[in-house]
Amino acid sequence: MSIKAEIIDSLSFFLFTLILYFLSVLSKRLGEVMGMKKYYYIYYAGMFFTLSGSIIMILPDLENAKLIGYSFFSIGLTLGLIASIKYWGWVIKELIKG
Repeated sequence: MSIKAEIIDSLSFFLFTLILYFLSVLSKRLGEVMGMKKYYYIYYAGMFFTLSGSIIMILPDLENAKLIGYSFFSIGLTLGLIASIKYWGWVIKELIKG
């Protein structure tokens, strides 16, 4: 893979980290209003893993850097999905009820 494609991959991982950050801010406010537990810390763990994946992807000396980077990225997105379901799952329930 060319160096340009690796930089684009790394940049896209960073942008997903920003999305998780915005979701954590919105979910923190929603959780405070609804009196929920502090699940937004799961977003912070997800941001750590996605940002780590972004950094690992641009390391040239690390063997299997892409595999490790994608693994960290997928763990981070999974944590973000879990936190999103905790905070925003009620929306789907309301849509199903009609």
